Amino acid sequence: MSMKFVFAVVAAAALLAFAAGSVAQDEREPEEPTVFPEGEYRDEAFYLCTACHGSDLVRAQGHTRERWAEVLKIMVDRHNMAELEGEELDKTLDYLAKAFPPKGRVYSNPFLNRRQ
Repeated sequence: MSMKFVFAVVAAAALLAFAAGSVAQDEREPEEPTVFPEGEYRDEAFYLCTACHGSDLVRAQGHTRERWAEVLKIMVDRHNMAELEGEELDKTLDYLAKAFPPKGRVYSNPFLNRRQ
């Protein structure tokens, strides 16, 4: 995992925290599963994520399934989230990848595929 990715996650969290603080509580969307896109395992993913932070943090992101797996690993390793396993992990990753896919162009390092 690159430091750029870690920095991007921290910067996004800080921006969202600032933005959330500047909006009155009654102007925010309700914190309920319906703020996430429809899909199998939506409610479970919503409650898993919002046990520790607001849904706006998740909704602002977009990742591949592999990157979502890395994000969940960070939550386990650094923030003491209970580790997901088996079917629960698979369904959570399937939902997050489909509901919150990468936004825009996915970064690829141009120097990795150069011919020498």
